[in-house]
Amino acid sequence: MSTNTISPKKNNRDGRRVLSFLKPYKKWVFADSVVIAISQVFSALIPTLALSWLIDTIIPGESSSWLWGLMWLLIFAAVMDLIMMVIDEYFCHQTAKTVTNWQKLRLFSHLQVLPYSFYHNNPSGELLARVSDDPDTLHNFLAWEGSTFMASVQGVLIYSLVLLWIHPYLMITSVILGVLFYWASNYVGARTRAASADARKEASRYLERLRESVTGIHLSRVMGVSDNEVESVINIRNSFVKHSIKELKARMQSVVVIASYNGFALGLVYLISTLLIWNEGLTSGQMMTAGGLVTIAANEMQRLLRNWLSVRRTGPALDRSDILLSNAPSDAETQKGIIGERANGTISLKEVTFAYPGKEENVLSGVSFTIQAGEKVALVGPSGSGKSTIVDLLFRLYDTKNGQIDVDGRSITEWDTAWLRSQIAMVTQDVQLRNGSLADNLRIGKRDATDEQLLKALEDSGLGELIESLPEGLNTKVGERGSLLSGGQKQRLSLARAILKDAPILILDEASSALDPITETKINEAVLKTGKKQTILIISHRLSTVLSADKIIVLENGSIVESGAHTDLLNNPKGVYARLFGREAEIGEETINVI
Repeated sequence: MSTNTISPKKNNRDGRRVLSFLKPYKKWVFADSVVIAISQVFSALIPTLALSWLIDTIIPGESSSWLWGLMWLLIFAAVMDLIMMVIDEYFCHQTAKTVTNWQKLRLFSHLQVLPYSFYHNNPSGELLARVSDDPDTLHNFLAWEGSTFMASVQGVLIYSLVLLWIHPYLMITSVILGVLFYWASNYVGARTRAASADARKEASRYLERLRESVTGIHLSRVMGVSDNEVESVINIRNSFVKHSIKELKARMQSVVVIASYNGFALGLVYLISTLLIWNEGLTSGQMMTAGGLVTIAANEMQRLLRNWLSVRRTGPALDRSDILLSNAPSDAETQKGIIGERANGTISLKEVTFAYPGKEENVLSGVSFTIQAGEKVALVGPSGSGKSTIVDLLFRLYDTKNGQIDVDGRSITEWDTAWLRSQIAMVTQDVQLRNGSLADNLRIGKRDATDEQLLKALEDSGLGELIESLPEGLNTKVGERGSLLSGGQKQRLSLARAILKDAPILILDEASSALDPITETKINEAVLKTGKKQTILIISHRLSTVLSADKIIVLENGSIVESGAHTDLLNNPKGVYARLFGREAEIGEETINVI
């Protein structure tokens, strides 16, 4: 991922970072704290104070009426505690879900505006973990431990005040022990936090490997490496288990520190209470109440320390989210520009030079050409000559290093990016389809398209006979990434989507690579028929697809070396286009001779 890191100082503020997520919902948090405080009174404070009343007043006075009153008081306290618990659960889970959904949306929204180059260096499985798993860590704490953490804090404060009321020495002893054990648990908690960070890294690796294996199941089977896939996953899983055990050991050390608090606190309080009784500073009932309060306070302190360790374990997840959010968004995705009407479709490149981020070598060097509105132009050249890069620049997936690209006489940096992309339809060799129906995939470019328009687009793209043979018609599922369709069907579906969009600029980037020559000819006719008012840019290695272009631009090593009509370019036998065309013809003849 990004090389950004979180400073050690920030690592020590995990609690504040968790609280910052709750700040917008402080009314809910305050209401929940009141509910928890009332619950503390009914669940622990009243029963323990009742013990002193029972021993010092009711039993010596043999008052049955007071005894019955005490019994009904305790029953009422139990019922109220139950009601408060239900309300607390609702407040806690509602707040947790709201906070987590906001964080997930925040992370996902940030992914949408990051530079396109960011995705080249970051595995998709890792990004999925950032957007889904890491916020879930925060949710689990807020939903299941946030309430007990707040209850523990309030409990320790309430019971300490009651101990102060019974005798100052008891409160001072409890507070000093609490501070000492907090320091000890925080020291061990730092080790738990580090181990948790390592475990999360391995979990992300495991998720990424699973994603690759599942989406690449066809490749692993045809290559006969399914066993290797399993072994690879097992190795990563073993590494994850190893780091998880390391995290568990660190947590067990914390448990030892926390669990010892109860014994120390209760022993010291009983010792001090006995000495005070001998000096007539306490009654027996007060001693029993103090012992009960200290036991409860000790348990609350243990829960508080455990929950604090949980806060520390959320730290790595928050770190990863902060690292993702620290990546600067792309200006093209965030800055608003001019929104025009329907574009005419004129495209002009002026001395465009470009190198991919982090690379020194230029992919394009001083490229200049103009495509008039309604003109059909082809970009051809050897692999790596920069053809597809020009398309990426036109979509503003990257910004030029030098030079300028204009659409309708205005730099694309001045146009609003969303508007600019709405003016361009594209069909690529690598077709991107979603796991839905044919209609769902067609409507990606035009949400309000009618069924009649969808069927017309399918007919124009050569899928008319197919759609008629499908029982479910437009509702037919295409499978994950179009797995239920052939390569040619996916490309024609992509073409239908582009036709349906009816944009003034149409880009065909190796759009017919998976089609047979007959189907290719039919589709070219359909494109010409439906694209009379469109500017069409064709990028292809198969030169037979560019013969009807008004102009052919030949690229080599990132520069334009030739341009003109097909016949004109062939008249230059030493030219790049003539060489490429001749080589394609030779390959065809060799193939025929072999057959």
